Amino acid sequence: MELKTPDVAARLGVSPKTIQRWVRKYNIPLQKNEAGHYLFDEKTIALLERVKFEQGAALETQPKAEPKTPPAPSRPSTSPPNVPIHALFQEYVGPEISRVSLRLDQLEQQLEQKADDVVSVQLLHHRREMEEITARLTALEQLVARLEQQLNHQPPALHNPSEEPKRKRRGLGRVMNLFV
Repeated sequence: MELKTPDVAARLGVSPKTIQRWVRKYNIPLQKNEAGHYLFDEKTIALLERVKFEQGAALETQPKAEPKTPPAPSRPSTSPPNVPIHALFQEYVGPEISRVSLRLDQLEQQLEQKADDVVSVQLLHHRREMEEITARLTALEQLVARLEQQLNHQPPALHNPSEEPKRKRRGLGRVMNLFV
């Protein structure tokens, strides 16, 4: 048995807008007919009865303001059926958790792939830098070898500075004579 929003609203004693608001607020998955109207089954109605019960308990804990209009005749409220909350959780929330978990796994895989790509780019960049440094080092080694070769092939110096006679200092003796 599938009911439409006004039928469920009458059964729960709330307005159809309240039913639509609860469906959006609690993200209750529902099928729609060809006209785009929600179709409610017994399990969904049980869930909405639970929501109404919990909403009523939440409203009772808040201080009530004085109503400006006389209250409408109230319908007897139906107590929520004995549907365990765990079963409702498994039916409505469980699939959403699975979907979110699957999406998180996909995002983690994409993140790992991006991290691997970044590391690969960094390694290639470091390799290029190392090759440039190696090329400069090789060029410097060749330059040092050429300079050593030029130094070894240079003819010996004509005069040896250690064999030169020491020259006398002229000015020092004159200054010393002033103090004697």
